Amino acid sequence: MAVPSSCDWTHDVFLSFRGTDTRNTFTGNLFNSLQQRGINTFFDEDTIHEGDEITPTLLQAIEHSRIFIAVFSKDYASSTFCLNELVTILECAKPPPGRLFIPIFYDVDPSHIRYLTGTYGKAFKKHEKRFRNDKDKVQKWRNALLQAANVAGCHFKPGSESEYKFIRKIVDKISIEINRVHLNVASKPVGLKSQMLKVKSLLESNERVIMVGIYGIGGIGKSTLARAVHNLVADQFEGVCYLADIRQKTTNDDLAHLQETLLSEILGEKDIKVVDVHKGISMIKRRLQRKKVLLILDNIEKDKQLQVLVGGHDWFGSGSKIIITTRNKHLLATHGIVKVYEVQQLNKENALELFSCHAFKHGKLDPSYVDTAKRAVSYCHGLPLALEVIGSQLFGKSLAVWKSSLDIYDGVICKDIHDILKVSYDVLEENEKGIFLDIACFFNSYEIGYVKEILYLHGFHAENGIKDLTDKSLMKIDINGCVRMHDLIQDMGRAIVRQESTLEPGRRSRLWFSDDILHVLEENKGTDSIEVIIADLRKDRKVKWCGKAFGQMKNLKVLIIRNGVFSQSPQILPSSLKVLDWSGYQSSSLPFDFNPKNLAILNLPESYLKQFESFKVFEMLNFLDFEACKYLTEIPSLSRLPKLGALCVDYCTNLVRIHDSVGYLERLVLLSAQGCTQLEILVPCINLPSLETLDLRGCSCLERFPEVVGVMENIKDVYLDQTAIKQLPFTFENLVGLQRLFLRGCQRMIQLPSYIFPKCEIITSYGCRGFRSFNNEEKVRPKVFVDAMLVHNEGGWSYLNMYSRYTTSNDVLEVCTPLCETNFSRFRDKEGSASNKSSLSFWFRNNFPRIALMCQVEYEKHLDNMVLNFELNVLINGTKQLTSSCEYIFYTEKVTTQTLNFDVICKVEGVFSENEWNLVEILCEFKRLIPCDFEGGMAYRDWTTKRIVKWVFLIENKGDDLSYLDNPNSPMSTEEKFLEIEEIKERLLVLTILILLCQQLKRISRDTRNK
Repeated sequence: MAVPSSCDWTHDVFLSFRGTDTRNTFTGNLFNSLQQRGINTFFDEDTIHEGDEITPTLLQAIEHSRIFIAVFSKDYASSTFCLNELVTILECAKPPPGRLFIPIFYDVDPSHIRYLTGTYGKAFKKHEKRFRNDKDKVQKWRNALLQAANVAGCHFKPGSESEYKFIRKIVDKISIEINRVHLNVASKPVGLKSQMLKVKSLLESNERVIMVGIYGIGGIGKSTLARAVHNLVADQFEGVCYLADIRQKTTNDDLAHLQETLLSEILGEKDIKVVDVHKGISMIKRRLQRKKVLLILDNIEKDKQLQVLVGGHDWFGSGSKIIITTRNKHLLATHGIVKVYEVQQLNKENALELFSCHAFKHGKLDPSYVDTAKRAVSYCHGLPLALEVIGSQLFGKSLAVWKSSLDIYDGVICKDIHDILKVSYDVLEENEKGIFLDIACFFNSYEIGYVKEILYLHGFHAENGIKDLTDKSLMKIDINGCVRMHDLIQDMGRAIVRQESTLEPGRRSRLWFSDDILHVLEENKGTDSIEVIIADLRKDRKVKWCGKAFGQMKNLKVLIIRNGVFSQSPQILPSSLKVLDWSGYQSSSLPFDFNPKNLAILNLPESYLKQFESFKVFEMLNFLDFEACKYLTEIPSLSRLPKLGALCVDYCTNLVRIHDSVGYLERLVLLSAQGCTQLEILVPCINLPSLETLDLRGCSCLERFPEVVGVMENIKDVYLDQTAIKQLPFTFENLVGLQRLFLRGCQRMIQLPSYIFPKCEIITSYGCRGFRSFNNEEKVRPKVFVDAMLVHNEGGWSYLNMYSRYTTSNDVLEVCTPLCETNFSRFRDKEGSASNKSSLSFWFRNNFPRIALMCQVEYEKHLDNMVLNFELNVLINGTKQLTSSCEYIFYTEKVTTQTLNFDVICKVEGVFSENEWNLVEILCEFKRLIPCDFEGGMAYRDWTTKRIVKWVFLIENKGDDLSYLDNPNSPMSTEEKFLEIEEIKERLLVLTILILLCQQLKRISRDTRNK
């Protein structure tokens, strides 16, 4: 049976289950939860299988699934199909590693499976009788069940714990497993296998915890070898972490962050915070000492890095393996690591093969190039990095160019790796050289989109330049979209910049080293040679300067300062600046004579800024960020910022006003004001045709959404989580491109305009997918019945609007505010009825009576908030006269029964037959909107639609013009009249009880609000 590689899995999870036992209950709910978390799960849709054998489609699904979950229910073993499926699954789950089998014992004791007792024993007695001529098949089933029962699995007994909590644990476990992806090793892993097996052999020991060191010179392939070993053994551990390129991370903040990453990846927890390295050591010991882990520390340079990350064998659980790569063998010895492996240079044959892979199309050595290729390989000394760089440089070139290029290497005297690599830099064009130096000095490991933006602002053509550098193997872009440059290549690039002025950093084009930057600022040594400064300072680092050091930097284009405590504010900023990014900027304003005519990015997070001088000429400004500026109270007019594409004022907790002009910025793509807790109104109106994201999360005082005065086609996401908004305006429908509306923790938001549902996903709970309407047809703006329905929700009673799109030529019926809610005495002389039927009906003559209705429907207790659609239909004489609906959020944490009150009236008299009896039929229906990733529906078909379970209605007493008979034109006998009277009495009794209950709920709700 073919076993796919880790990147070939078609399904993350394959579910095996007995359909009649759990398809529409536990397994269906498990499938839906897995899908909601983005876990691709195979769920067999066939409810009936003909025969016992597995179909080719099912076999393929099993072969291409990574994780198998078998739900063992009471009748699982009675299905020969399930047993054959289990045999196949366990066969696929065998080594090589990379796959996982998880049994779930659903209301079944594993011992019943192991020893074939109970229902499993009964099932096998039947199988033995039926297959008495095929005992081998039955024995295979026995062995499979025994093997499965001996695997540590998950036990669930209905009623012993909440099913959704049990399912959440399983989904969390699966999520951790599938996130443990294999690392990218090398596109051409020449000569790697033998070295990988040697390291693996060092890990095979009975020692409680094993530490292995991999050492060798730079560019030899230590990191590549470590990643290959990771992929070989990672699936054998409870937790895995690979910390890449630790070499330059030496400060306490850096090391604490590494400890956070280590704990987060191994434990699968996102919110772990490490305050300092000493506490981090204690946390690692406490959390991991009983856990079997694989930890790989790549490119260690300092002993302190080892001390705070893997200080002792007793930090980790039995069976743990620690792999450390370094250039310094002595460092391993001082830490007591005796199991070491020195990475070997490639031999001539492997070196020529690897070189050819990069120098020739399809990796095939051209016979006419053999001698010249061997000459090139000789310069590389078996170093994979050098072979890749030189081979990529020569790719596609003629033989003559090859020879002239290699002549340059003959002129390299030292012929060490740095000199060899520098030849590849020297042949670059000026644009590519500039990009290379920027990445080497500043942007290694940065996200590629951000890098391109800064490179463009520095004056380079980033797109073509990055492609050329990638083609020449001087850099790579990893699977996460981040720039990766080998540390040897990075060192070579930084050495080139240092050579611009070996003694005075102020005469170099780029400054990145903190000591050099502080020297230039404190000694006022700036010159017009400096183009980029990016300073990552310690938080407590004091900078004693005069504030005028930037005055001489006439060509400074990019200034990024993170942290540091400056003795005074800058008095001068050069007008050449295109990027000003200063965290903790300590002045209340920008320098008075600063001319920001070239500035494209202004980012001043956590600064002391009190006012923003928008009267300055910011004609090029594209990005404006004042995140966490606690002294900022107002955003002035931004009408003179025509190119502004992003405005961020997140967590400006004293911000109270944003100028109206912000609502009319034509190029604005992002508007974010998260956590502005004093902001009561964003802007009165918005017409932002380019806007894609509007984020108002945590604006707890925000009570009103702006009127949308123009059509906004590009909007995708609107976040209103934890705001005080009660209702969205009708103009909300102008957000025609809206894809997602977030209303999590928005307790005052109950009413939802129904016309937005077909267009977007409504998210009301954290950690869950949202909902869409059942009906995706285009809808016209409806007729609105304001405050027509009273609904009892978790926060008490609320008035909701009702919407009607169906109107007749008469258009005389309306839904209106219930009178019985405000004054029950108004209905003392009314007739009443209580029912649990699917519809209500009565007969009337002359004028249509006012009807007061109270509807109740009960949902099962559910963790997540529900989005409900209530629909009312009124038919008179078989013709639909009114269809009205309301979509709203039902908060389900405490309340499971829905109660709604509303009245129906006829606004015109004499419309219907006066002398003839008119039949009135009233139908009400609740729908729970389906999840957006809902596909099969097997787990949730039972609750997408609910009929009314109890309702009460009051009707104006019309005397002889009102009847509950099936047909009032038919005469009644004395006995029928007596039964009708008794039925009316019984209905009135139920009605009185429900009205009293309603009044009591109102009092409780009112008292709660008063408290």
